[in-house]
Order: sequence, then C-alpha cells, then structure tokens
Amino acid sequence: MSAVTVIQNNFNGGELSPLMGARTDQVRYGNGCTKLHNMLVLPHGPALRRPGFQFIGKCRENTSRVRLIPFSFNVDQTYILEFGNKYIRVWKDGGLVVNKTGTPIEIGTPWTSEMLDFLSICQSADVLFIASSFTLPHKLCRGGHALWYIEQMVLGSSMKPPINLNAQSKGIASREYSYVVTAIDPFTREESEPSEAITFQGPETISVASTVTLTWQSEQADAVYAIYKCWNESGKYGFVGHASSKKWVDRGATPDFSEGYPVSRKLFQRVDEYPSAVQFYQQRLCFAATRSQPQTIWMSRSGSYTNFNISDPLRDDDGIAATLAAERVNKIEWMVPGRQLIVGTAGSEWSLSGGDNKAVTPSSIKFERQSTIGAAPVPPLVVGESILFLQQGGKVIREFLYSLQKDGYMGTELSILSEHLLKGNPVVSWAYQQEPYSVVWCVLSDGSLAAFTYEREHDVVGWHRHVTEGKFESVCCIKGSEGDELWCVVTRNVNGAAYRYVERLAPYSMDGIEEQFFVDSGVSYRGEKTATFSGLDHLEGKSIQILADGFVIPPQVVSEGRIILPYAASVVHAGLQYSSELIPTEQDVMLKSGSSRGRTRRVNRMCLHLYESSGVQVGVGNVEPLPVLLGDGAVLDATPALFSGETVVEVNGGYEMQSNVLFRQEEPLPFTLLSYSMQVEIGER
Repeated sequence: MSAVTVIQNNFNGGELSPLMGARTDQVRYGNGCTKLHNMLVLPHGPALRRPGFQFIGKCRENTSRVRLIPFSFNVDQTYILEFGNKYIRVWKDGGLVVNKTGTPIEIGTPWTSEMLDFLSICQSADVLFIASSFTLPHKLCRGGHALWYIEQMVLGSSMKPPINLNAQSKGIASREYSYVVTAIDPFTREESEPSEAITFQGPETISVASTVTLTWQSEQADAVYAIYKCWNESGKYGFVGHASSKKWVDRGATPDFSEGYPVSRKLFQRVDEYPSAVQFYQQRLCFAATRSQPQTIWMSRSGSYTNFNISDPLRDDDGIAATLAAERVNKIEWMVPGRQLIVGTAGSEWSLSGGDNKAVTPSSIKFERQSTIGAAPVPPLVVGESILFLQQGGKVIREFLYSLQKDGYMGTELSILSEHLLKGNPVVSWAYQQEPYSVVWCVLSDGSLAAFTYEREHDVVGWHRHVTEGKFESVCCIKGSEGDELWCVVTRNVNGAAYRYVERLAPYSMDGIEEQFFVDSGVSYRGEKTATFSGLDHLEGKSIQILADGFVIPPQVVSEGRIILPYAASVVHAGLQYSSELIPTEQDVMLKSGSSRGRTRRVNRMCLHLYESSGVQVGVGNVEPLPVLLGDGAVLDATPALFSGETVVEVNGGYEMQSNVLFRQEEPLPFTLLSYSMQVEIGER
C-alpha cells in the first residue's frame, strides 16, 4: 500500500475525447478533463463556471428559424439584427430599437426562414451587403439609429452619363467623326458609362480654324467630363480631353486609343446567375459562386462597390472576372480578405492575389491552391492572424494559418483531441468572443453549445460543452461596455409550446455575491426592497432558481408572470437552473514499483484551491457529491461572502480502479477551480 499526493493545477486542456483516456504522455492530458459541462477554461489555467443567459426578449415568430447577425459601425455603435421569415428586427443595449411611436423597427426582406443559413454577408460602414443564390444582391442601410431600409443592389456606375450630346463644326464637311462623353466624380474619380454617340460630317482636318464644338446636358453637379473620339473605320474610341463645363472644343486633338471609355457589363440577370458569396478585398466588392458559374469571382472597380464595368482597352482599376482552374468543379463557399483573398471551396482552399506583392488588376491576378481539405458553407471566423473554418460536413474545425516554412497556408485541425463533441453533431452557427477570455462558441445540430478557449500564442485550445433547458439555434458577438457580448437565439418549451427567445450571456466579472448571475433565461431586479418579483411571463409555469441579495432562495414555480419571495430584497436574479460539472482526467502516478495503472486507489482527503466561489459540491467514486464548507461560516443576517483560497475536504472514498473525482455546482452561484490535490492510497496489483 502506497500513499501519494496527486495535484492538478491547470485545466485549459479542456474536455478530452474518450479516445484520449490512455494518453498520459500527451501534454494536454495532464491539463484536461473527462467532463467539462457548463464550465469554461481560462487561458491562465483555471476552470470557471459559465455565467447564465439573460432574457432579452421574444423573437417575432416562434414557428420558423431565426438567425442573428452582428452590425458594428464602430466600437460604440453596435447592433444585433434578427433575421427571420421575410423580416429583420434590430436590437441594441438589451432591447429592440423602436421608432418615434414606440413601435419596434421592422424591415421587410425577400428571404424566407429556409434561406437564412445560406445568406452571405459583409459590411462597409453603415451598409450591409447580402448575397444569396435565391435573390439578387441586396443592401441593408442604416440612415440613423431608428432609420433602416433595404434595397436591391443596382449594379453599374453611380454617375449618370451626359445626355443630349450635340456637335457643331466649322469648315467644309468631308469626313465622318463620332464622339461620346462621360461624367467623372471629382472626388472618387468614378466614371459614368458613355453618352449616346453622336456621328456627323466634319472638316477633313480639324484645326484651330476648323473646329468641332460639343455641348451636352448632365444631371451631375460639379462633375468633370471626359471626351472620347472615333475617326477611323475600326469603331475604336480614344480619349481626347477633359472638360470642367458642359462644353468642349476639338481643335485637332489626337485620340489616345490606349485609354477607352467604360463598357457596361450586365451581371446577375437570371436566377442561375445570382451570386451566393460576397466579401471585400483591396477596395473592391467581390461576388462569387453562381449556380451556373460556381467557381467564378467577380470584383468591382477599385473604390466603386457597385460598378463592375470594364474599359476597352482594360485599365488597372477595371472590374474583374476570374475563374478557378481546378480538377473538379467545387463551389466557392466563402472568401476572407487578408494579405491575400482566401477562398474556400467544397474541395480545396485557395489564395487570390496580384502575384509578386502586386495589387489585383485585370491583367495581374493569380490563384494558388493552399490545401485540399474542403470547406463547409458556414462563414469562417477571423481570430488574430488565423482563419478558423469548418471542414466539409461541419464536424471538424480547422485553423488556417500562414506558415513561413511552407510559404503558404496550413489547415491544422483544432478539434481532434475533443472530436467526440462534434461527432455526428455538426456546427450550424458559431461566433468568436474575443474579450475577456478568447472563446469560440459553436451551436451544434442537437441544440447544444460546444465551445473552446483559443489562445494561439499560448498554445491553448481547450474545449467545453454547454447545455440549457432548451435548444440553441444561432449565436453572434458584438462589442459591449464590459467586453464582447454573446447573443443567441434559444428555443424553450413553456407550457407545452415552443418559444424562441433572444438571450445574452451575462458578464463574467461581477462585484459582490448579490450581483452573481448564474441562471438561464433569467431576469434581474435592482431597486427598492420588494417581496414581489415580476417580469417572468416567458417562464410561466416553470420552476426557477432565485438569488436574492446574495442568498439562495428555494425554487419556486412562476405563476401569472411572478413569484413571491419569503422576504423583501433589493437585488434579485431569477431564471432556469443549470448544472455545472467538472471531472478531471485520471492522473497516472509513478511509484517506485512502476505506474499506478491497474491498481485500486482510495481518495480520503482533498484540498481545493478556489477563487470567488460558493456552493460547490465534491465527490469521489460512486459517492454523491457533498457540499464544501467554505470560510468560517455565515454570520447571521449578513450577506454571504465569496470564498478565495484553499479548503480541505474529507471525502473518504472507497477502493476503486479510478478516483472518479467530480466537482458540481447546482446553485445560482459562481465556481472557479484553480487547482486541486488529493491524498490517494494506491493498492497492490
């Protein structure tokens, strides 16, 4: 019989696959857990109970799918867009955005609930560009806090071409000439399509004595005009001059045929020509993947997002159309801008650039295949220098990162050590919460959340699983006053009916035990002391947990949208209960006689190092977890205090082949485990 002390002071390996159960040689095994439910791991190493989800409001419809989209003009002006069945509603600061009459803003859309998962979205300032293979591209525009509208994109130059072009000439008419005029924005330099050509008989040689005077009309104020001239049978027009007014005199200018006027290009005219992906790259708006051309990318003129026109001959800032040359016709699923435009297709990943560190132009464009993994249609996440994307099927997460050794991108798998979480359960929606702890949240097809703490510079990839009384449907993140806010749509069953709620993860950092928020779909009250707590209509008939002024109140059933507290309180949080559980990996102990594997063991004493915790339970073997008494005991009528420090627990487990240590938190209180150690008696073989 040998007595040893086992310690684990790092949990950021996360929940590991059962297939890792014997990998004591793997670094993350020693830092991992067998089970980590409704707990997170921090980059520093501790395991932390996740905060609860605050109830924000009900979705407009309960019977059809809803998708949340972030809208961020800057760090201070951020919104959540509720995309539903042919509508959009706008959320901000914990409530719906309303108009002057108090009515929630609602924008009609052409997209049904079945189309929402296939929308591709990118943003520029106050405009959201939306692509879908079901409709023409659209723009969602914010004209003010309560002024939102959607419109179908009109492709082409925003500058209107001049009209009523007229020509008068001096001299004997003996030669045919043709002219067109375009309007140019003096600030953006965007050029209109040409006016209707005027053809007439002029002098054999245009000179100072024998001139041609052009006049025209224009809707554009303060425009600059470009004049193009044709004097041969080829029909080619060449640039001959600029005008700042609606008049120009030709005194014998020679056309520059290397600079032609813009040529209109008609795109996306039929249903099978609607693009399904949209993104920005090098000041160009890029569309990709129509049904008829699934591997083609169309790029706008530089700086003119709706203008895909070209010139004859081509200019460097003209619109671009480029098609991947690959062995198989795999549809482009998404595009991500960076030093190159990264393109994910159903069968491989590519980079698009101008080559040799050049800008992309019609004559300088280069595709390079980076990997042959194959991407799922879910939009990727950009985390620092990394691109996280889902492998085809949605059950494997890859990290796409530039490698100096390869001089290209590599797709490292991030989910392999915790593959059981996604096995047969693909990701349908995900979001990255950068602050405070760098967590990627993934909604799975079964309605649960799988998340992982991700800090590449510290080599932290720790997975954890989160469940609630209901099913998660969509997640997204925006900047908030206390870090990034995770918003989600949750379907909950109340009195036999399913309801879709918009909920938000509570902040991680809260002062005092009375402000701890560890209930789901919960609401809070702060004000004068009261024994009646209302605002719970969305949980009618549900048994809920309550924290009142820092004290845990026995569960109560909501009736008529309220509960009655046993005493008046000024700070109350109430909502659905959820249980947090942590089972660490079984540590291998090296004895003088060899490994402890295959021997019985008995745990009789544990030391827990906790941080701002209360209400924790611990158990070993098949023993039901027991409450851990923290601190020196409660003081009568005083607000309970959170405990930080070490505490010893006598557990007196039986002899088992494994220790089976279990930590559990079921009360609406925090739990942060920094480390634990246990005295273990190791039996003989």
